[in-house]
Amino acid sequence: MALIGIDIGNNNCKIAMRDGGSMKLISSRMPDNIVRDGEVASPETMARFLKMVRADEHIRDRNCALVLGSNQVFFRHISLPLMSTAELELNLPYEFRDFISDDPEGYLYDYAVDEMVPGEDGGPGRMELYASAVSKQLVDEYAMMLKKSGFKLRMVTPAPMAYARLLQDYAKRVPEFMGQDVVLVDIGHADVTVSLFRGLRYDSARTIEMGCREFDNIIADLKGIDPYTAGSYKFTNFEGVLDEQPCLALCDRFAVEVAKVINFYNFSNREREISLLCFLGGGARISQLTMAIAEAVAVPAASIEAVLPPEARGQENSPVCALAIGSMLEGEAM
Repeated sequence: MALIGIDIGNNNCKIAMRDGGSMKLISSRMPDNIVRDGEVASPETMARFLKMVRADEHIRDRNCALVLGSNQVFFRHISLPLMSTAELELNLPYEFRDFISDDPEGYLYDYAVDEMVPGEDGGPGRMELYASAVSKQLVDEYAMMLKKSGFKLRMVTPAPMAYARLLQDYAKRVPEFMGQDVVLVDIGHADVTVSLFRGLRYDSARTIEMGCREFDNIIADLKGIDPYTAGSYKFTNFEGVLDEQPCLALCDRFAVEVAKVINFYNFSNREREISLLCFLGGGARISQLTMAIAEAVAVPAASIEAVLPPEARGQENSPVCALAIGSMLEGEAM
């Protein structure tokens, strides 16, 4: 199924879509306060904004896959004995009983098969699955918001699944990549998500409560401007502002926090080795920041562009739109 991938962040709305033999990537900066801490604070305003983006970018397709962040969806990798689809649908809610404190009936449950493992000596096998649970009310609210803007919500994609799809898609093109341990460092406006993939299988994620808006606040103080305007300065390094000591010190703080996460993974998995670290999100465009992190973690590092589909590479906003691309690819795989 051909779907448009949509990722609504804290600062930008990202869209990925097929455009003939190429891929069109859109990153539109949203007005302040439409989204707060990952939640859409004003669905009506967001609907008008998305409708405007549709018109400005001449988007005709309606069907979309929406990325949901870790604060909006429960996501796990689970192992279960072989069972029928009906049995699996009955068992999925029990896999989230330690995470969902309110009524389990208020959630939608879904899964994607990661691997079917045959049993030894002809015995029963098992299923390796990605499983998710999301509030029915939240999905209904997003569906209504998207409908008002001209889109039709066909599926929701947990962010870890979108990350995994990017890696799986790359491994199909480069088979020697299969089985490697990878770290994805998503540097967003409000926070940083460090996702660990063990053998390309989702392992865990950690959120660091600091993001690119920290640069906005520092640059605003340095230049005597408002943080919203300062947000555009950081990506162009206007007047060398990112090379000022306060910004460089902030880069070092990011590097220390990311290194803590990776060092803990290395300590807990001494028999394994991380093959690649990829940067994505808005912070991936700040070279001073990515260089500081790369030097601190002692892991081969690159932009997420290294694993994106060829038709998505070479565009300025590719690292920003990576999750939208992953969601689009997940829709195509269904």
